[in-house]
Amino acid sequence: MPDPLYLLPAIRSHFPGLSSGTIMLDNAGGSQLPRCVIDVMREYMEKSFVQLGGDYPLSKCATAVIPRAREVVKVFLDGHEAAGGSVAGSGIGAGLGEVFFGSSSTVLCYELAAAYADARDACRNLDAAPADLRDHFAKAGDSHGTLRDRLLSRDQIVVCTAGHEANVGPWMRLALRGYTIVPWHVEPVRDTGPHGAETNWRPSLDTLKKLVNSRTLLVLMPQVSNILGEVWDVRGAAEIAHRAGARIVVDGVAYAPHRAPRMSELGCDWYVYSTYKVFGPHMAAMFGTHEAMGELVGPNHYFLDSKVPYKWELGNASHEAAAGVAALWDFMCQLAALDGGPASGAMSKPRDWSTAPTRDVFDRAFALVRSLEDHHTAQLIDYLKGKPSVRIVGPRHAESSRVGTISFTSTKATPVQISRHLGERNVAMRQGHAYSKRLVEQLATDRELHIDPAVGVARLSIQHYNSPEELAFVCKALDEIL
Repeated sequence: MPDPLYLLPAIRSHFPGLSSGTIMLDNAGGSQLPRCVIDVMREYMEKSFVQLGGDYPLSKCATAVIPRAREVVKVFLDGHEAAGGSVAGSGIGAGLGEVFFGSSSTVLCYELAAAYADARDACRNLDAAPADLRDHFAKAGDSHGTLRDRLLSRDQIVVCTAGHEANVGPWMRLALRGYTIVPWHVEPVRDTGPHGAETNWRPSLDTLKKLVNSRTLLVLMPQVSNILGEVWDVRGAAEIAHRAGARIVVDGVAYAPHRAPRMSELGCDWYVYSTYKVFGPHMAAMFGTHEAMGELVGPNHYFLDSKVPYKWELGNASHEAAAGVAALWDFMCQLAALDGGPASGAMSKPRDWSTAPTRDVFDRAFALVRSLEDHHTAQLIDYLKGKPSVRIVGPRHAESSRVGTISFTSTKATPVQISRHLGERNVAMRQGHAYSKRLVEQLATDRELHIDPAVGVARLSIQHYNSPEELAFVCKALDEIL
């Protein structure tokens, strides 16, 4: 691969938004859109903005967009083929899954939480259940009898409180439906590495083992904290959950923009992320294994076939947004072609869907993304570590166990002052709790972090398209206030 920094001008040329002059360091809130994504969405709205499912040619063309988007996302998540086998009886890696879309990760998590609660209520009173739920759980066979027993006997939900509220709040509300919510908090851990010892906060798997039992239905956790920026052990948590007979729901929103996930390695039952944080439009995608999805009934109209995934897409997914999500493949091909290898799967024109997306292109594209992000992360962390007034909230290194979402505090300036100072210099960043309010409130108990829970932290979040020159400008601007 050529020097990744040498490729930056070519990469940046794909992002029209970077020409605004704003230095984009609020990428954890949403990435910039590549031109190919914008073009495909515009083309869809100009040439095939019609209802789906019709017999006329234009409708047939439009109808292909959502399945194509699902196909691209399944390959991005490596959920398109079975890994097979199992790990210590956990069933990890067994089977394929499906993808469905919604307007946001929050909405999808609420839909999933409601589906679990509806399933339990239907099992309690089949006669009063809506037709689709009644038919599903009234089917004869030991497997469905066992499922009813499982849904009725498992009334505990373990929720990692360190996540974005999207995958916390929906489950907390199930306490109103008779579930017992078991909080799984982060804990201080003293890490010793090549850069010395430091205290970090993360959810403990040893603690999780104590929290799950035969009554546990679900475990909820983030793959990466959008405050701490650390990659957590989803695989280990999945093994613990599965050994107890529970399922696991993973929030991948803060991970997916930086590395292409692998469902076969993670072993989770459900995985959700926001497409607008991975070079796409405002929408979200959820992956579920066939086994996990087969236990539930999607929330769409009762008369619809219970086959996934349309049954889960209330009101249908946004057609034009799905076109933009499908164009992620076009951008991946463009990135992969920059590494000097063959442009495998490259599109000759937008919306040429005759070629199936392949995982190797995603791997090559994200190898380039990660190489650049690692460089940028090290540049910012090294700068912040050199400021005596600054405390990095999260790992103080740029190694593989973290992504380029960097939170910090300072004894010289509040996060609000830092954000305003950089904003006046046309630098996009974020301050506050980033919708991880429960985590920020817990971290505030550590006096060394200097966190006011009412104010939160300052957060700079990197994408591969940022440049060393931009980061140098930001560091110089921070010199004025830190």
